[in-house]
Amino acid sequence: MSAGCVVTQGPGAGAAPPGGASPGAGADASAAGGEGPAQTNLLKASDFDDNKSLPWTTSFTAPGAGSAEVKKGAYCVTVTNKGSNNWDAQFRHREMVIQKGHSYTLQYKAWASSPTKARPKVGMSGPPYEEYWSDTVILGTEPKTFSGKFTMGKADDATAELAFHIGGAMASAKEPFEVCIDDIRLDDPQFKAAAPVAEVAAPKVAVNQVGYLPGTIKIASVNSAATAPVAWELLDASGKAVAHGQTKVFGKDGASGDHVHLVDFTAVKAPGQGYVLKVGEDKSFPFDIGTGLYQKLKYDALAYFYHNRSGIEIKMPFAGKPELARPAGHLHDKSTPCLKDSGCDYALDASRGWYDAGDHGKYVVNGGISVWTLLNWYERTKHLGASSADFADGKLNIPENKNGVPDILDEARWELEFLMGMQVPEGKPLAGMVHHKMHDESWTGLGLAPHEDKQARFLHKPSTAATLNLAATGAQCARIWKTVDAAFSAKCLKAAERAWAAAKQNPALYAPPGGDKGGGPYDDTDAKDEFYWAAAELFVTTGKPEYKKFLQTSPLNARFPTEVEGGAASMNWRVTDALGQMSMAIVPGHVDAAWQKEIRGRIAKAADQYLAIADKEGYRTLIARTAEGKYDWGSNSGVLNNMLVVALAHDFTKQPKYLDGVVLGMDYLLGRNPLGQSYVTGYGDKPLENPHHRFWSHQANSKYPKAPPGAVSGGPNSSLQDPHAQSAGLKGCVPQRCFVDNIEAWSVNEITINWNAPFAWVTAFLDEKAKP
Repeated sequence: MSAGCVVTQGPGAGAAPPGGASPGAGADASAAGGEGPAQTNLLKASDFDDNKSLPWTTSFTAPGAGSAEVKKGAYCVTVTNKGSNNWDAQFRHREMVIQKGHSYTLQYKAWASSPTKARPKVGMSGPPYEEYWSDTVILGTEPKTFSGKFTMGKADDATAELAFHIGGAMASAKEPFEVCIDDIRLDDPQFKAAAPVAEVAAPKVAVNQVGYLPGTIKIASVNSAATAPVAWELLDASGKAVAHGQTKVFGKDGASGDHVHLVDFTAVKAPGQGYVLKVGEDKSFPFDIGTGLYQKLKYDALAYFYHNRSGIEIKMPFAGKPELARPAGHLHDKSTPCLKDSGCDYALDASRGWYDAGDHGKYVVNGGISVWTLLNWYERTKHLGASSADFADGKLNIPENKNGVPDILDEARWELEFLMGMQVPEGKPLAGMVHHKMHDESWTGLGLAPHEDKQARFLHKPSTAATLNLAATGAQCARIWKTVDAAFSAKCLKAAERAWAAAKQNPALYAPPGGDKGGGPYDDTDAKDEFYWAAAELFVTTGKPEYKKFLQTSPLNARFPTEVEGGAASMNWRVTDALGQMSMAIVPGHVDAAWQKEIRGRIAKAADQYLAIADKEGYRTLIARTAEGKYDWGSNSGVLNNMLVVALAHDFTKQPKYLDGVVLGMDYLLGRNPLGQSYVTGYGDKPLENPHHRFWSHQANSKYPKAPPGAVSGGPNSSLQDPHAQSAGLKGCVPQRCFVDNIEAWSVNEITINWNAPFAWVTAFLDEKAKP
């Protein structure tokens, strides 16, 4: 079944979700139905006899509205508001490529609850929505067979969609009305469907599919209806039992819906490969025990940022694989003009920085927390850790790896220079403020490399939150680069203090919640936390009384947050005061010992709350359901940020329970969850395969690459905002099961810089702790 309403822009356009994504092409791989040679049919759902409709989904542009379901072996769409444009009510099939010079035949049955018109069309799945074939048909109340033919004469193969527009003036029926299709085929005699890939089933014994460190906690979760303990055995690679015991019955787990048992095999410390945990007759995926589990993963996690750089060629050998190389993207960002009616008349060089997520937008408030996290890892290792050499010059596979500067700083600098480039110049209105974001004029489709995106891109209005993000990260930059590059350090501090002064003069300029045409809004109507964060970073860097006074008189100075926007977390891009406290807790100098001790104690108390949450979860993860019993968008980022807090608590106290807490969080992300899903590309027996990303879009179009290893998905999201997730049979899902690994499922399977940054942080932390 499919149901939902998404906002679209233009004919056949994709949704405009808050995180910066739009639907592209992608669907579950299943055999095509109907008569004739199945291998020539591009469509993955044709006769609906199995009661499944994916990858068919609906799209309604407000005020268009409706729903869809499979009825008696047909796909039926009910329109409750036809809107004003033909495309305001539509249904479509994506995940296919129309190839130059190929000839296509379309055949289908269609009917309606009362006579109406429909406009089927084959064309691009993203802007400019060019059409290769279209027709207008009159539907009666009885099934009728329709057909059409065309030859693709365009220059390039195209990621495409077959859509039926049934709204606006096209609809002659009175609402509500229903349109149904069945036995639909789009045949290309030269096309041969790839063999369907069998989905890897989730074993009932869930483990960290990468493995366990010898000296830390080792927990498995078992989905078992048994009410009494069950015998377990740990088998080595030869099948020999090396440990055994009885499970502990946890009981009903609300976040997963499972009846859970726990297996604790912490006592096993012998390194080895190919261990399997057997519980009753069920077995886990194989896993390792060893010290080197995260040695490569931490580098892969950080390589995410090089791959997503804007304004530079991604080339070999730094790309890792030739298919991941690409020309420089969006070179026209060197002169990015202001959006019409945004109150400015100039252009800025916004050509650097990282692409934010699955789209090609760049957002200051998300870039801020991301670059802060990388720089925080650098400072944490410098002052508290033992692994500063791991990201030193020559350690990362990036072009700057022989310049005498730690490579993690080289990567962070690429983003810092973008952030500073977004600052309003002197002599202009709102001088010193920072533009909130820049992105394409409208949403792009999937199957699009950065250099292929020719849309106009614009600066959006400055905001107080963006300005304070620069004040905070610029101050952080100034102290870190002081002994690395004095000139760059001075540039960062000047930008930071300009931003602070401008924000104090303009304390309530907020990004509008509706600014989501072509990019995510990243709206925020409370800047008190950003003011605190910026003051903290500036004080840690300069020691100036102005910033100390601001901190000590702020109501936020008496807390370390443990609940953010209804969820158990300390920070996200919108709520950032915890970042300032973490910097004060780590960096010696201007923060006196008593104040620093107090902050460290607050962080440890927050970590205790997260450990207490894990104790109440059958899959031992570090986040709880919201008061409404849900997981929010990017739930995995909540896990990651909480792991960072727990890791710092271990640094401050040296208590083993906090290290074990970080391990538990990583176990969940790497497979110890009810889906048996590793949420990381390239790692585990059931790794993430199809994250939502414009360039890493092999599922949408095979000419584009798969994602490289080390990218982490946002994960389960109860709200299921995208049409694919809504159509994937997830309605009513319990939180940890609200996930599907599909490129079109942007609300559950997007990847972003602010999720991979803490992933790199905690992975590097665990690798450090694994060393003897």
